Amino acid sequence: MISIPSHQSLWFIVLISFLLTSMLNVYSIHKIRTSQAVQNPPIIPLALELPLPLNPVVLNFLFAQHYEITNDTEWATLIPDKGTHVHLPSHHSSQEFEVALYHDLHCLNIIRSVFVSMRDGSTAHSPEAEQCLGTIRQAILCTADVTLEPAELVCYDDDESDGGLEEEEKEWCTNVGPEASGNNVDHRCRDWVQVREFVQKNQKNQRNQND
Repeated sequence: MISIPSHQSLWFIVLISFLLTSMLNVYSIHKIRTSQAVQNPPIIPLALELPLPLNPVVLNFLFAQHYEITNDTEWATLIPDKGTHVHLPSHHSSQEFEVALYHDLHCLNIIRSVFVSMRDGSTAHSPEAEQCLGTIRQAILCTADVTLEPAELVCYDDDESDGGLEEEEKEWCTNVGPEASGNNVDHRCRDWVQVREFVQKNQKNQRNQND
């Protein structure tokens, strides 16, 4: 004889079937979404940069041998003769851009000029210098130079100390601590000469097109 399940057994079977079906559906949806996430990773917008692969170079940082704080002529040579802008194709036409490297150098020169003026007694406020200070601060953070600069003991009691703790200072100095001057330290950089050559060539091509 074939036994007929009771109503309670039927409800139990239906409930188990429903739970199993729900679990399979959830698993399938999760698997599909996971697969889509792997196949289509989120697109992170990148900042616009010059279409130029830059070579790595090493720059040995040295205490100022050039670019004295009052030498306007030498500071002016940091910027290309024809300015800091380039023309590059956009979605619709050629578009003009300023290269951040030269914007930053221009800002540094503005801060230098204002500093010299204030040192010489000027009390004029410079909104441009205020903006430039923020630009330089963010440029340094953006670069995030993680070069390790060796530290040496210095005497903080001596305002004119130029680094290093002299033997005679050890006898009377009461405030000694480590400090890195950053002098004569190699830093890994991107080739700024390549940038200048690209900018100058771009500007020359633009002038030829306008002629």
